[in-house]
Amino acid sequence: MTISNLLLASLIFCLSLPSIAAPQVESCTAKINNKNIKLKFNPFSDEYLENTTFREILFSGHDGSCPGFIALRHMTPKLSVAERETFCAVYDKQTKNYLGFATGARDAYAKCKKPGKLCTAVNASKEEALALVGLGAGATAGVSTAAAAAGVTAVTHSSGAVILTGSAGYLAGTLGTASASVVAALTAPAAIIGATVSVVAVGSAVYLCKPPK
Repeated sequence: MTISNLLLASLIFCLSLPSIAAPQVESCTAKINNKNIKLKFNPFSDEYLENTTFREILFSGHDGSCPGFIALRHMTPKLSVAERETFCAVYDKQTKNYLGFATGARDAYAKCKKPGKLCTAVNASKEEALALVGLGAGATAGVSTAAAAAGVTAVTHSSGAVILTGSAGYLAGTLGTASASVVAALTAPAAIIGATVSVVAVGSAVYLCKPPK
């Protein structure tokens, strides 16, 4: 734990007085897709202190609301802290509602700096996702010639995630024997068959990111 994180932990402890034994688990409420969800977290953990701003530590719990990182963690439960860096939380300030999560740059509160395609988990393996466009496990060779000609791109994020972006129709047509759940996700009306979508393979999870309805 860094000196700054130690100071933050000490401050949290002091604010919890007069109770001598500070609780190791706290609760907060996040509004996600218009539903209020109660979440728990350890306010003294390195994970929390290193991914939460000083302002959020001081004020987010005042009204029982959750810091952005805690909400994002809830929406991406299969990912480690490093793998989760691929995503940001999509937040509506007017309704104080988390609409989901997307790929893209975060602000200081783990929220998306710019609106992006909303992501949902699909029941497929990372190997299946990479096979969609002829990629190997490392994605170092780039997409296949046919996929590249169709406008499909592959980007390796610093988190280790591979992000495939292209036409939903093309990706659906190249699935072959890949997971039926991915086919269903790509061909569902909500995916908009002619729209540009992204398939994100990170850790042991695969996500389909598509334009909002």
